[in-house]
Amino acid sequence: MGDELDHVARYGMALGLAIRKRTVLVEGTTDAELFQLAARAECDSTGLNLFGSDLAILPAGSGDLGGTRGVIRELVCFRGLARTCLLPNGRPRYRFLGLFDNDKAGRLAVKSARELDSSILEFKDLLRLWPVMPLCTNLDPIGMQRIFERENGDYKGLDWELEDMLPEGFIDAFQAEYPGAVVRTITVRGKVHREFTSDGKARLHRFVKEHAMRSDLSGVIEVLKAIRLYLGFKDS
Repeated sequence: MGDELDHVARYGMALGLAIRKRTVLVEGTTDAELFQLAARAECDSTGLNLFGSDLAILPAGSGDLGGTRGVIRELVCFRGLARTCLLPNGRPRYRFLGLFDNDKAGRLAVKSARELDSSILEFKDLLRLWPVMPLCTNLDPIGMQRIFERENGDYKGLDWELEDMLPEGFIDAFQAEYPGAVVRTITVRGKVHREFTSDGKARLHRFVKEHAMRSDLSGVIEVLKAIRLYLGFKDS
């Protein structure tokens, strides 16, 4: 970003967000922290830095300032500011991506964002988490949609969140310690989605920080590698 902060970076700093050339906005701090934990585990294991100096995954806000509404609000603001922040060659200095859970709220958020600003496109500016996050480099939104729908055809209608990327054995160990944390379990062709109580999800994230190894975070690592490809990084 250079020695002097531009107006996009200054806006991010005012929110407490250290944005990068490619910034992914997520619904809450737990998602951002899980990505960061997975990236550290990958770096410690292989030496590969999946964030580097050009990528950040940040919560749109904490508490009531986060969630799907927070992602939409800040995505619209950042994209608007970024239109006037260009490189010397005329290309945009920044790119922003909003990442939602693939549940009712996330699907409604995609629709709401499009209604608010029709230039916002799913599979380009917005993305939902899917059971399979294909490692594709087709950056055309229509082509991306076809690939996602084809790869996830067996799991149509299954809600999906980042925590669902944790392996079943790890979740079983967590549930053995906190048996009331899961409200409901839905399984479709071997993919398992669990709905946690609010306290249960908070306990799960503490459990992850205390006990997860790289193998437990491999699913989250693969999501991060996929996101890098979608954002145009070539080394994933």
